[in-house]
Amino acid sequence: MKPRVMVLTPAIGRRGGGVSEAARLFVTALVAEGRFAPEVVTLNDDSFAADRANWPAVPIHGFRSYGPSNFGFSPGMLLHVLRNRDAALVHVHGIWMFHVFCAALWCKLRRRPAVVTPHGMLETWILKRSPRLKAAVSRLYQARFLAGAAAIHVLTGKETNDVAQAGLPTARCHVIPNYALPPADDAAMPRWWQPEFAERRIFLFFGRIHDKKGWRELCAAWTQLSASDPSFCRSAQLVFCGWPDSCPDFEPTVVALAERFGNILFAGPQFGIERDHSMAAADIFVLPSKSEGLPMAVLEAWAAGVPSLMTRACNLDQGFGAGAAVEVGKDATTIAEGMVRIMAWSDETLDQARTSARTLVAAEFSQDGVAKRYADLIASCMPMKKSQ
Repeated sequence: MKPRVMVLTPAIGRRGGGVSEAARLFVTALVAEGRFAPEVVTLNDDSFAADRANWPAVPIHGFRSYGPSNFGFSPGMLLHVLRNRDAALVHVHGIWMFHVFCAALWCKLRRRPAVVTPHGMLETWILKRSPRLKAAVSRLYQARFLAGAAAIHVLTGKETNDVAQAGLPTARCHVIPNYALPPADDAAMPRWWQPEFAERRIFLFFGRIHDKKGWRELCAAWTQLSASDPSFCRSAQLVFCGWPDSCPDFEPTVVALAERFGNILFAGPQFGIERDHSMAAADIFVLPSKSEGLPMAVLEAWAAGVPSLMTRACNLDQGFGAGAAVEVGKDATTIAEGMVRIMAWSDETLDQARTSARTLVAAEFSQDGVAKRYADLIASCMPMKKSQ
């Protein structure tokens, strides 16, 4: 029998954004690597059945939550976790929510280890949001749980610094990045495609649409350029694919800009093959984010051969040196400057950036390389009797 790994994550699909996708890929990697048998415990939601189809053939248990969605209180999840006698280790994706309490209590009851992946949730920008709730969660159970974890799996070296600034020991930090798979080999165009887009350079924003992702500054930069430069207005197209999160003015803003300039579009969420189609149709991926762990969407774009326009807050600085990314700041002015620079690229320069993006993913963010490192980390944290 393979040792069992219980994976706790607040969501398995669209509601969880990049965290859900990263958790899915790490479970996929663990299955492919072959040493362990993962099972997933999560919260149920309206898209659970559809999201489940994208995961590998492992047990996935979903439970109803009550109260604020940003906490995810779930008695059913707690009871299920506490009854689990078979798992040798729990891997927790994301923090600040009720699933961390479930893992902490299970570890104490069963005297078994935990691996925690914060996914950038100890970053300063995140800590400043809902500080009272985070302080209460930290005092009640999370700080002790994180301090006693067998390993803290961080996605970047910068995240190790966030762990230290949060007052947690860094000796058990292990840096293993997310990875991305090449998109499906399918030449179909996305449903949002329009014939006139063939003559334009397509800038794609993909994923959760939230203030921290810089959508407001991006729209301000787009307005600035479209209003001041008729050539830019005619030859550039901005497409948002994703779902608004706590920004009710996003869609009215895009509608107003579309009526004014005719070069901006909100296509809604895109999953599975539709995501691949959207990536393949883009020329430049845009993420002027204020805070990230390690954004899956950028890696997915690179794997599809789409270079990025992004901030250093994305924690993928190697993209700048490799020619796979153009750096911008978090303000509208520098975002606009970056877009002007890209619009001046020749087709040959854009093709070189596309090649650089694919090469970088293959070298540093491939499934095979990440899977072995991740499985080795799990093995190193297993109780000795379980790893033999």
